[in-house]
Amino acid sequence: MIWTLAFLASASAEEIILAPGGETSIQSVINDAMPGDIITLTEGTYEEKLSTESDGTEEAPITLRSAEDEEVVITHPGEVFQIENEYWIIEGITFDGQYGNNDIIEIRDSANHTRLNNVEVKQSGRDCIDMDGPTGVRISNSTIHHCLYFDADNDVRDEAHGITGGAVQDLRIENTDIHTFSGDGIQFDSNRSAPGWNNIYIEGCRFWLEPLTDDTAGFSAGDVPGDNAIETRTWNTAPEANLTIVNTKAWGFKDGMDVSNQAAFLFKEHVNVKLQRIQVHDSEIAFRLRGPTSSRPKGATVHMENTLIHDVEIGVRYEDDLVNLSMAHITFGSGIDAMFEEADSERTEFDIRNSLFLIDEMPEQVDGSSHNQTAANDDFVDVDTQDHHLIETSNAVDAGVVISGIGTDLDGNARIVGLAPDIGAYEYGDFITQDTAVPDTGGENDSADADDGDVEDEDTAEPDNTERSAGGLGAAEQVGEKGGCGCHASRGHQTKVFWGLLGAFTMLFRRRKFSNTQSIT
Repeated sequence: MIWTLAFLASASAEEIILAPGGETSIQSVINDAMPGDIITLTEGTYEEKLSTESDGTEEAPITLRSAEDEEVVITHPGEVFQIENEYWIIEGITFDGQYGNNDIIEIRDSANHTRLNNVEVKQSGRDCIDMDGPTGVRISNSTIHHCLYFDADNDVRDEAHGITGGAVQDLRIENTDIHTFSGDGIQFDSNRSAPGWNNIYIEGCRFWLEPLTDDTAGFSAGDVPGDNAIETRTWNTAPEANLTIVNTKAWGFKDGMDVSNQAAFLFKEHVNVKLQRIQVHDSEIAFRLRGPTSSRPKGATVHMENTLIHDVEIGVRYEDDLVNLSMAHITFGSGIDAMFEEADSERTEFDIRNSLFLIDEMPEQVDGSSHNQTAANDDFVDVDTQDHHLIETSNAVDAGVVISGIGTDLDGNARIVGLAPDIGAYEYGDFITQDTAVPDTGGENDSADADDGDVEDEDTAEPDNTERSAGGLGAAEQVGEKGGCGCHASRGHQTKVFWGLLGAFTMLFRRRKFSNTQSIT
């Protein structure tokens, strides 16, 4: 019955193909769009300001996309696209705001379940993406950069964020690069809007700042215009806001133009933050965590696991009697001036376990009896190249205690390989995934270059307490239960059959659906 309804709802849907410079504008096609319609843009630059006019549906969203493997740019000074309706999918398009004084993409309250995939948003004189309080927005496989606001009248930097908004619910941001902004990479919610935001999930993202290479949008070459990778703010009386960040990297948050205590991550006000598989380096402060204040009576709660910090002035700065801070499997690596810094937070109690500190003496905030250790350079593969994986002879190997719910390490590998978990962010083993390359900020024409696919949830399966082989992993882990690839062959076969049948059905469905296709120039 569900499949029948979905088919009937989109039986009259069309694919409309547009070319730049034609008599038919994108907006005129958007005005007539119906659920299931697909608006495909062929390669070129389109100079338009767009807004949606009608809703798609869950079964039949409305899609605006580029033609396959073709570069499409939509440009207008300031605002380029206002999304006011729900169930819209935007794919493969670059939105260029020409440093105009409006947000490039605005997602309104009513634009629930908007999907931005493989888009580039660049050259904004305000925020690159701003949203009110929609539900279920998803941004994936995208690049957002050069969101720069310089107040020329007062000759000062002002905040322009990569992604920001109000009381959003169930927002997901995945596999996305955000860089070169004069505010924060992500900030919710600057206006502290009622009823408060909740359930923001960020995975597989990268945030960075570095000195501008040229005079840009009022800023001078050499300026570092931004603040933080992520900053939280909440409505005072809202329920606790939940934020989860997974497999994410941040660097370059230092030497800001007019910023003191600049941090990669600034968590404050009434938020519950869970951090998994995080890397921070080349910043003034990695994590700045704030407790309650007189004006904001509820502080942050932070749980951090499988995290690597190196080459920063301060690892963790905790402020205003921060109450709830737990840390597990953290590696405080090379090039850290101070592992912790306290600011009016003498009553803070720490729960730190299975963590490793490249330092001669344990910091006073750390209980050595909770399976925490100090380390030396020769416990790691090569700290000179920032490779903080353990070597086989490290005292941290098999020295931890099992912590419920932590099934993988920073690389996503099984957390227990041997008799007990290793201390620090990495589990020792031969199969190591390294990613130490740091991309340049690049020019203003950077485009997204991410795989077009969804992020899988973190594997939290129960660990396998096998002995280490000479290669570092247990034999069962090397070849898998059925041998070969380390997967369950029977389940893999069933999955292939399912997706094969689904693919065949989808092709048949698409042929019917798009038998009425228009090409407009």
